[in-house]
Formats: sequence, C-alpha cells, structure tokens
Amino acid sequence: MTEQPKYFQVEKDGAVIIWKFYNPPKNLWTTETGMEFVRLENEFYADPELRVGVFTSAMPDVFIQHFDVSILVNMGEDLAKKMKDAPPQQRRPGFKRESKPIIAAINANLAGGGLERVMSFDFRFMSRSASTAQSEVMVGILPGGGGTQRMPRLIGIAKALELQLTGRRIFADEAERLNLITRACDPDKLMPEALAFAGELALRPPLAVHHIRQCIYEGMDMPLEDGLAMESELMRELLSSDEALERMRAYVATGQNARPVQQQEEQK
Repeated sequence: MTEQPKYFQVEKDGAVIIWKFYNPPKNLWTTETGMEFVRLENEFYADPELRVGVFTSAMPDVFIQHFDVSILVNMGEDLAKKMKDAPPQQRRPGFKRESKPIIAAINANLAGGGLERVMSFDFRFMSRSASTAQSEVMVGILPGGGGTQRMPRLIGIAKALELQLTGRRIFADEAERLNLITRACDPDKLMPEALAFAGELALRPPLAVHHIRQCIYEGMDMPLEDGLAMESELMRELLSSDEALERMRAYVATGQNARPVQQQEEQK
C-alpha cells in the first residue's frame, strides 16, 4: 500500500498528476518535505499511465517561503566543528534519465530554496500576483540548492549575479522577460493555463519527449560534437520505435499535411 503523503495533496487528471504543497503556516521547505517529494517524484516516474507532473501550493498566500533556515543554522554549527574532516560533496546529476516533464504553477510568493526548487522543473507558470527572490545573500550564505548553477543557465550570468548579489524581489512579468519563468499568468488563469499545457504535453509521444529532454539537458554540459553524437544515437533509437513508425506512416498517409495529424492528437 502506498504511503499517504504528509506534506502534499495529490490529485490526478488523466495522464497528469498534481502535487499541492502544504506545510503551514509558512510553507517552509525542509529536509523532510524534500524527501517526501523525491518519493512522490519516483512514484510518478515509475507509473506508465502518468506523463506530466504539475507542482503548486495548497496555500493561497505562499508557494514555498524558502528552505527552513533553522535547519541551516543547526547544520552550520555542526559543520563548523567537522569542516576539517568533511568529505568532498558528491556530484549530483542534472538530468534524471527516468524523469518526465514537470510544470511549476506558482500561485503565490516564493524565495530562496523555493525558487531553486522550481528552477529544477522543466516549466514555470507564475501568477502576476506572485513575486520571487533569490535572497540567500541576506543571511550570509549562497543559494545552495542549485541556484548558482541553474539561474545563470536560464537568464545569463549578468542578471543572475544581479539578482543573487542583491536579493532583489521581482514579479512575474519581469521574471518572464528574463526567461526565469515560462509564462506570466493572470491569477485566475494560472491553473487553467498550466493544466492545459500539461494536457498538451501528455499527448506527445513519451519516448520522443524523454529523448528531446535528454538531448537538451545533457547536451548543455557536453562539447558540441559529443552532443551531436548523442542526438544521432537517440534519433536512430526513435526511428526504429513502433510509436514513431506508426506516427510517421500516418503523417505520410495524409500527404504530409500537418493539420489532420494535429486534429487527431487533439481528439485523443
């Protein structure tokens, strides 16, 4: 029997799973909430009926406030005693090969570790009533949950430095202009737009979706020639797959007219 989550309300809509984070009163992210979400993610990846995840908050006034700083204080005091003997940190993979697309539907304010959490997802839809900041510098630390690496890859070095060294808070429209988020939405349209986008992704062939994501995410960290070699290898794998052959034959049968194929997709 699957363990019931303590910090998430979980809903399913066809091939889309929705996680609503709930850790009142401040929706702080903690080691425990992170471990629970990893378990929920892995269950999602292992379920062949589910294709897209949507992460949002069950609280209307806060998405994820930030990581619980009291945990970091305790960690810092412990590290100060052990730093001389501390082993080097292990490298963490940027792309999980078993993963599937995840969309953040940011319905309220977030900062620090909350922003780092959503930058690890594929897409970020954000309410125009919400704001965000990468504000760890204010308490004397750096964004240690991936922020120093993911943000410059999304918005460039200069803007990432500005936001992380000042801790400046920005709203959804500016975040969209910077490419920090995918789309700024009116508050009442956030979930409908995020779920419509999730539904569209869920119609796409899962192996092709996976291989495109793998090429983009892993290719960014490779020399160009290695990335092109990976692309060719995964293209050959897709060309020989039953799903691709069926779809390509159907497309050729239309006289290579994209509209009938698109209409068939929308009717599924």
